[in-house]
Amino acid sequence: MTTAVGVIWGRLWGVRIGFATRMATMWIGPCGRGCTVYPTARIYGGRRVRFGDRVTINDYVHIWGVGGVSIGDDTMIAAHSVIVSQTHELDALRQGRKYRETLTFAPVKIGNNVWIGSSVTILPGVTIGDGAVIGAGAVVTRDIPPAALAIGVPARVIRLLGEQNAFEHAGIAASAKTSAQDA
Repeated sequence: MTTAVGVIWGRLWGVRIGFATRMATMWIGPCGRGCTVYPTARIYGGRRVRFGDRVTINDYVHIWGVGGVSIGDDTMIAAHSVIVSQTHELDALRQGRKYRETLTFAPVKIGNNVWIGSSVTILPGVTIGDGAVIGAGAVVTRDIPPAALAIGVPARVIRLLGEQNAFEHAGIAASAKTSAQDA
C-alpha cells in the first residue's frame, strides 16, 4: 500500500490520478496498486479515504470522505456517483440549533469486487458487501449484503446474484413472478 499524491495524469506509485483534480482531492489515504481516479473525480477529506487494489473511480464521482470511506479491491464506481460519509442532524431544530451547526460522521464501507452504477448515491454509515451490484440511479440508505443486486430509491435488494429463486428472495408476489415469466 502506498499513499498517492498526484499532480499529472500518469502512473505514480501504481495510482493514476487526473491532472484536473484540485489540491484538496489529490491527498488520499492508502491506495492499492493499479487504482485509477479519473480527472474530474473529486475526493474531499481524502486522508480518510482508503482504496484497495485496482479500484476505478470514474469521471464526476464525488467522495465526501471526512467520516471515513473504505473501498475494496477490484471495485468500480461509475460516473456521477456520490459517496457521503458526513451529514447533519435532523434534531437540530428541536435542540435550538441550525442544521449547519450539526455535522455528524459515519464511515462508508464498500467491499471487494463491487460494481456501483452511474449516478448512485451512497449515504453515511452504509456497508456494501463483497460482489454486490448497485443499479444506476439508486440511493443506498442501508446496508447491502454480499452478492446482492440492489436498485431503486431507496435501494432495495431485488435478488442475490447467482441465485435461481430471485423472486422469492425479493419478496415479490407470485403474480409478479408470473407476469415476468410471460414477458
